[in-house]
Amino acid sequence: MSVALRWGAPVAVVVACVAYLIYTASGGSAEYYLTVSELHAHQPGGDVRVAGVVQDDVVRTDGGLHVMFTEKDGTAAMPVEYTGTLPDIFRPGITVVAEGRMGADGVFHARTLLAKCPSRFATQPYTS
Repeated sequence: MSVALRWGAPVAVVVACVAYLIYTASGGSAEYYLTVSELHAHQPGGDVRVAGVVQDDVVRTDGGLHVMFTEKDGTAAMPVEYTGTLPDIFRPGITVVAEGRMGADGVFHARTLLAKCPSRFATQPYTS
């Protein structure tokens, strides 16, 4: 048996195991989402995550637990309906990721709503 085969096989097994561990660890923590434009272009059938900016048309009902608003990216917009506790920083101008599905009525029915925190390092100074 040659030295290359004798050491090559165990090294290949170790490399494959390490690659598998990296793949499974990063796959579970990665957060994938579509933009509003991508959602309109692909029309997926199941649940998806869609990112966009909350517009100025926020309507809260049912004591603030039910909210309707428009979510927009650079070129497309969609109405979103959500019932539940809103993130503390939810307001117009904040980027949100809505998880749910597009209804036959053309409204995105979100089950989960996540607000993306604005960067601490802004280009404009903060004024209160």
